[in-house]
Amino acid sequence: MIDFPTERGQPTALAAEETSLYRARRRTLTTPFEFRIFDTPADLERALRDRAHEGESVRLLSSYSREWKTATSASPHDLPPSMQDFSEQYLENGETRCWSRVWNFVPRGGKDYTAFIRAAPGSRMADDPLCEVGCPYAVRGFDYDYVGILWLDDLVWRNGKWHVNHDVVHESGIMAAVGRARAEGHESGPDSQALLERVGQAYRILLTRPLKGAYLWVPDDETRRYIRSSLT
Repeated sequence: MIDFPTERGQPTALAAEETSLYRARRRTLTTPFEFRIFDTPADLERALRDRAHEGESVRLLSSYSREWKTATSASPHDLPPSMQDFSEQYLENGETRCWSRVWNFVPRGGKDYTAFIRAAPGSRMADDPLCEVGCPYAVRGFDYDYVGILWLDDLVWRNGKWHVNHDVVHESGIMAAVGRARAEGHESGPDSQALLERVGQAYRILLTRPLKGAYLWVPDDETRRYIRSSLT
């Protein structure tokens, strides 16, 4: 069973190594931690841009719930919204809108994520730290003042427990585990529980990257209500 109870607005039921590092970092800060859930990804982005204008470091993050469609694209930022990795529909003022982003861009299929993590001079991230979305693999071990987390549909709250949606888990390293869990056919089995732990670990990593605040967009109604209730 994976749960995310909160302490001072920040989830604390995390893996031991992540929790101890998080607490060590937080002890150096005197301001209260800010944990907010937004109605739309556009609202989340606006709030992060406000923090950036105040001189804070900001990043957009998500778990592996979206396929890396732009991995071989030479210029993913210039693709139309429907072809980007994140093409999320939402309602604003009664109108359907689309919020789009690409996964962190690694030129020529390499493994160097420096431009995303540190926003190297000349990179797109240096011009706009919110132009890409980082995955748990890329940001593990790095801290930012504020992060915006796209909590999508790979991990949802149903009937009093966390549930993994096999169809939207796109972490290449665990696809065999996804297949075993799907074949098992019931969530209480060992393979399904192992997959739940692995997906939950991705969220633990994301939730321990911010030092001052975590901003979330959670489009699933039941999951959003549960997370909101856990903050009170």
